[in-house]
Parts: sequence; structure tokens; C-alpha cells
Amino acid sequence: MSHPKGYTKEDIKRILGSSCPTMPEDHETGNQRRRRIGNEMREGKRPYPTYPSAESRAKKPNFDENGKYIYPEGSGFSYVQYLKDNPNSTEAGTYGSKVS
Repeated sequence: MSHPKGYTKEDIKRILGSSCPTMPEDHETGNQRRRRIGNEMREGKRPYPTYPSAESRAKKPNFDENGKYIYPEGSGFSYVQYLKDNPNSTEAGTYGSKVS
């Protein structure tokens, strides 16, 4: 049987030489092999991190009765206050200034 371009399978093997791809015995493609190896790695069921529940967090000193974190006083950042404190910054000129 002739190849559409005029080469037979034997001609292609002869031209490619040692770089001619050979199909493995189990006829598994590279993608199938990667998927199989990945599935085999995951069969061990890696441990996932466990996080404390809201009930256990509620017993800690920095959390309220619902398990929400209580931020310390004055720990927030106010962008408007920053602009008021730094009137010469480049951002302050675009915020709240009147163009006359």
C-alpha cells in the first residue's frame, strides 16, 4: 500500500531511523498514561486540612459567640482618612477636590 505522498510505512521508518515512534505494548497514549499515574497517586487519598469549627473558635479570646474574629480597636485602614491626612499626595488631588 502506498502513502498519499508516495511513501510507504517502511520508507517512513527508514527515513526517521531511531526517532521513529513505536507504540507501547499496551497501546497507552501519553495522555492516558499521565491520567492513570495521577489517579494512582490520588488513590491514597491525601489528607485535607481541617479547620476549627465556629463553636470551637467561639471559645477563643479573639472571637465572638458566633465564631467571628474581633478586630482590635484602630486596626482598620480608611482610605478617606489617609487622603485627609496626606493632602499633597497624588491621589488626594483626584478625590474630593473642586476644579475651579
